[in-house]
Amino acid sequence: MIYIVFLIGFLGTLLITPYFKSLLIESNIVRKNYRQDLIPVCAGIIFLPMIIINSSILRYFYESNDVYIYLFGIMSMAFIGILDDLIGDRNVSGLKGHFKSLLKGKLTTGGFKALFGGFVALLISVSISSNIVDICVNTLLIALSTNLMNLLDLRPGRAIKGYLFISIILLFTVPMYYPKMMIVVLLSNVLAYFKEDLKANAMMGDTGSNVLGISIGIIIAYNFSFIVRLCVLILLILIHIITEKYSLTKIIENNKLLNYIDMLGR
Repeated sequence: MIYIVFLIGFLGTLLITPYFKSLLIESNIVRKNYRQDLIPVCAGIIFLPMIIINSSILRYFYESNDVYIYLFGIMSMAFIGILDDLIGDRNVSGLKGHFKSLLKGKLTTGGFKALFGGFVALLISVSISSNIVDICVNTLLIALSTNLMNLLDLRPGRAIKGYLFISIILLFTVPMYYPKMMIVVLLSNVLAYFKEDLKANAMMGDTGSNVLGISIGIIIAYNFSFIVRLCVLILLILIHIITEKYSLTKIIENNKLLNYIDMLGR
């Protein structure tokens, strides 16, 4: 079953990608990337059709309602990602910047995304947690996992490389078979799309990075012990504190190994 789901997701995404790219270009959904090239944005929407199809297959064969929680998170964050990609203000960046604007009485799309994502994470956490401490830890873990992919998505392929690294670790460490299937539901699509992002032919935008991030957060929150989740949360908090003070791109460029991985395949 896991191979069937992978093939459906991978081949289906390969098939639909040219159609979605043409749709975005013809609709003028384009933006300048870091090299000032105009390319399609919102390309993360490509992930959604095959996620729905494969989730339907999982629900039919496994009769588990967990897939609905997973889909709720993905679709909710894809929606707010599309909004941010289309009308987002790029003059304000970082969680700190967006919340500062909010305190001054100005709501940015980034601020709305942070608040909306927090409430989505809260609802998911309430659904899967056993006590108030679990709810708090899982909410923060899911919300910060989502934003982690946004932090990485500043250069072609960077966020997807980070997602693939984490997903491979999860595939080998999640204790049950069903969560592995849930990982493959998205992983297959991302691998099929990867070249488009890596070669800067399209930009998945917050539409895609939100989906990658919340999927990781949900898998971790749902399948690991409290100690593991707490350690992951502490790591995420540290990463966010560092990236509020220092440029992540500069950190990567100044590290030979990270820079090599970052440039690989471009």
